[in-house]
Amino acid sequence: MKHLIDIKRLFSTYDKSNRSKTYIITKTIVLFLGLSVCAELFIAVCYFLLPSCMTNLVRATAESLTINGVKSFSLKAWVWVIIIAPMMEETTHRLWLSMKKTHVAVSVALGLYYVLGFIMVNYVQNHVVGAISCGVVSVFAGMMFYSLVSEDALEKIKCNSLLYPIIVLLGCMAFSLAHLTNYMITVQVLLFGVVSCFRQLAGGISLSYLRINLGFFYAVLFHCSINLVACLLATL
Repeated sequence: MKHLIDIKRLFSTYDKSNRSKTYIITKTIVLFLGLSVCAELFIAVCYFLLPSCMTNLVRATAESLTINGVKSFSLKAWVWVIIIAPMMEETTHRLWLSMKKTHVAVSVALGLYYVLGFIMVNYVQNHVVGAISCGVVSVFAGMMFYSLVSEDALEKIKCNSLLYPIIVLLGCMAFSLAHLTNYMITVQVLLFGVVSCFRQLAGGISLSYLRINLGFFYAVLFHCSINLVACLLATL
């Protein structure tokens, strides 16, 4: 149990070198379920303690449309939630964990594209122009990162047994907080919105462990599986 929650060991390749693939996959599942239960309990306690005006989260329009599409068995919604979204999120939030320069540059570019898109959607009337502009800026930023940062510097970070786990954990938090965009966030509900993102933090930690120890493909596959189960539960 101690090793299950040891961040330094969790976000290292120790299990990759010393454990079987079956052990790593089983540990990922146990980690995800355990953290998810803790997250749901914490969210429930906060929901009970906070006044109703602070817990009245309203889903964003796009999120509501997606959920309704899943419930009505829309093929487009299911493909988006189960395949496209996990691939995009894993590319942004966990491809870079290899600390290979190309992988980090791609994650930087796609992450910046998300941020710019979220900002510009409220200011640019022509969404096509906005998307192209964000794409150009993001690709340029990724190329600049690739040309300015050395492979050795990234490898030193990965080999630092203290710094690397901290950076990975911060990445998990960023992945979690990115899901705030699922809601219409106001000052009143911001705190509970952050608390609600603990669900995604559980997934982020589990997926990061799996990506580090078995690779990007396994993290994508596990993420797709999680979303598939969520979609099936949503239709009940």
